[in-house]
Amino acid sequence: MLVFTPFMLAYLISELYRNVNGVIAPALRQNLNIGPEQLGLLSSVFLLALALVQIPVGLLLDRFGSRRTVASFMVVAALGAWLFTFPDYQAALAGRLLMGVGLGACWAGAYRANVLWWPAERLALANGALLGLSGLGALLATLPTEALLRMLDWQTLFHTLAAVTLLLALLIWAVVPTHPAERRAGDASLDGLMAVIRHPLFMRLWPMTLLCEGSWLAWQGLWAGGWMREVVGLSDRITALYLLGLATAIVVGQLLLSAITDRLLQRGVPLIRPMRIMSIGFVAVQGMIVWLPLPGINLLWIAFGLLTVGPILTYAWLAAELPSHLSGRLISLLNMAATLGGFMLQYAVGWMIELWPPTNGHYPDAAWRWTFSLMITLQILAVGRLWRLPR
Repeated sequence: MLVFTPFMLAYLISELYRNVNGVIAPALRQNLNIGPEQLGLLSSVFLLALALVQIPVGLLLDRFGSRRTVASFMVVAALGAWLFTFPDYQAALAGRLLMGVGLGACWAGAYRANVLWWPAERLALANGALLGLSGLGALLATLPTEALLRMLDWQTLFHTLAAVTLLLALLIWAVVPTHPAERRAGDASLDGLMAVIRHPLFMRLWPMTLLCEGSWLAWQGLWAGGWMREVVGLSDRITALYLLGLATAIVVGQLLLSAITDRLLQRGVPLIRPMRIMSIGFVAVQGMIVWLPLPGINLLWIAFGLLTVGPILTYAWLAAELPSHLSGRLISLLNMAATLGGFMLQYAVGWMIELWPPTNGHYPDAAWRWTFSLMITLQILAVGRLWRLPR
């Protein structure tokens, strides 16, 4: 627990940073005087920074280990949180970028620690527990944040987050032990990176990580809230409540379905089977959210959250297939694909919606539906690659 808990808390606060714009979006639009496209960029640049920093993070993890890498990077995140509060769009954009850079090691560092400290056959369970518990950060970014903003402004919230981030960095540096494999100078060459990229299974799976996990990040980080407000017509309070339900479903799904997957693996069921079923369900639920005009359709967000575990299983699969000394670079490359997909999709959604003319400051439902339909179609193509895997 001295390893799992500190890294889980670091990943938890990263999830809070990533998703909080979904609740504070109205305040950001008003205070910074920005539209959907600029709001999309302001949120998605966090994911762009995460993507761009993954290759150096992977090299640093394999060279210096998770403890030193994650703790050092989190200091940069604290600086970004402080800069984000400046009353200027460019300053806020720079702050959001630094937050992404500083938190770019949390995900990969925690996953790499799991690879070293857990047996390979239990890795899916360990990763699911990590994602489920750290998903509480996304949960805190919903209704609790909305309630907190009734008592203080969002700038004070981010000043507090900056202080907490610094404390977590000190905790990781002081408490987390070093794995025996990290006591030796690790290989930080680009040859290992190319070995991962050329692996046939990685080549087959990275598009699903890019598009499915990217869509998850785009929805939860910003556009699920926009959909609920603009298309469904929910109030800010009810939207925050539904986002809380979504975040809770992600926590439950990662814990419960990862445990079920672990049980199936213990019984000899290949990982590809639950991964296919859950990934197909993940994409299908998005289609139902966008197009089914059924009463209570918002409850489908619960199913969406539960099934997010499907695309995540690629991490456990690939980690079991590749040598452990390449684990930092493998996880960072998958993270780069996921966060780059999240950046592109989160920004592209705002850009495409603005292609339709607004009426009284609101964009038509067709703008939202056709934009997300394109995103869903790309995911269908990516998931279809699971049926033609190399031996």
